[in-house]
Amino acid sequence: MGQTSKDTAILIFSLSAQLEAERKSLFGKRNKKASRGFFDILINRTHQIASNQNADVFIIDESLQKGTSFGERYANAFQELFDLGYTKVLSIGNDTPDLTAKVLEQAIDRIQHNDLVIGPSTDGGVYLLGMRREFFNLKEFKALPWLQSSLFNTLVKGDFWIKAKAHYFGKLSDIDSAHSLHQFLYSSDDVTLVDFILNHLTVFTNRAFHSKIFFFSDNYSSSSQLRGPPAVLLAA
Repeated sequence: MGQTSKDTAILIFSLSAQLEAERKSLFGKRNKKASRGFFDILINRTHQIASNQNADVFIIDESLQKGTSFGERYANAFQELFDLGYTKVLSIGNDTPDLTAKVLEQAIDRIQHNDLVIGPSTDGGVYLLGMRREFFNLKEFKALPWLQSSLFNTLVKGDFWIKAKAHYFGKLSDIDSAHSLHQFLYSSDDVTLVDFILNHLTVFTNRAFHSKIFFFSDNYSSSSQLRGPPAVLLAA
């Protein structure tokens, strides 16, 4: 690595693994422990990727976020770093397993020459957002359609944001539901995460299967007790 970019900060804006697991039942509502373990892996990876870059890293989870809405909390996090003297801030979350150190390194380079750096996610949101201080507008930032599928298009075509000189990276997928987890499982060659998913999905599937067998057996036993004796055909 070269010299640290003293005017550039990496913001990891996310929730703790415990709260992520509470809000996102990736392995079923009864298996939040697996969800928490999965997010622990993603969070540790994100921290490692960020800490290996030539920029200062700030981790702002729910214990440090300020505001009532997501947009307000996110905007305040950007503002805090700009108030500390940073002129460029790059933000990432913890739920994009395909985000690599190379992409983040390129993003740091691109934000030196652009107002906006955006990594669009496949669900219409963004997995990476970088902004220069002179372009940041707190009111406009808070008003963006956060957590909606129209976010990326608004950043590209919105009346305020279209003024920016922007650089876009390729699309990546977030994992925030059981459906997106399954999609990742079928498309990824990440051995560590795939093994984790398969192991815990197998446990979940086996439990569900045995539960159904027990339910069927119990119902069969109960219903059989209500039956009368077998009918006997008497000859005339």
